[in-house]
Amino acid sequence: MREQRERLVQEIRTAERARDLLAGLERRLKEKRDRKDLEEHLGRLEQLAGSLPEEHPVRLLVESAVRSARARGAGYAGSAASRSRSIDRGKAFYAGGLS
Repeated sequence: MREQRERLVQEIRTAERARDLLAGLERRLKEKRDRKDLEEHLGRLEQLAGSLPEEHPVRLLVESAVRSARARGAGYAGSAASRSRSIDRGKAFYAGGLS
């Protein structure tokens, strides 16, 4: 039981970290900061995603937001980051209720 709880706590922390990074991405895209700052932030998101298993929902959300930011332009990517963050928040809320 303790192992499951610790795993769940780690999942919640990972989801919260992703949420915070996605919120930062959304801000950077809205503020149209310089590309170097954006790329550094995208690198942090990629690092987080790379630390998760391939089919992990948080990884898939983060990778989608990063792809959007690089390929589709700031407006679309900002919306994608916002949607991803909302979905992530819901998952963290649901996981928190399981403990």
